[in-house]
Amino acid sequence: MKNLITILLLFVVASVTAQDLTLLHINAKWNTQNDYDLRGISNAKVQNAFLEDQKASIKKGITSVPVIILLDKYGKPRGQWKADLSFKITISKQEIQNRINTVLFESR
Repeated sequence: MKNLITILLLFVVASVTAQDLTLLHINAKWNTQNDYDLRGISNAKVQNAFLEDQKASIKKGITSVPVIILLDKYGKPRGQWKADLSFKITISKQEIQNRINTVLFESR
């Protein structure tokens, strides 16, 4: 019984920690055909947004679309991946997942 409670507690802590990171995918409406598929990414909440719907201060800081930004629970950027000249992000999901795992490990 004691082991079961310990396992459940660890599971709850891991679930709470996973929600401390957010992957924000920002793209332009005209470039939706180049959206990056973030399905399968774990330990981070995924949010999508259109550049056109953002405040001017945010638009000014984005130089290419799509862009994926990894944010910690304080809103601090912990990783960023931008499109190249083809307006596509060419990195692998594994590279993004590795960064998420590294940030989680650093925060423990």
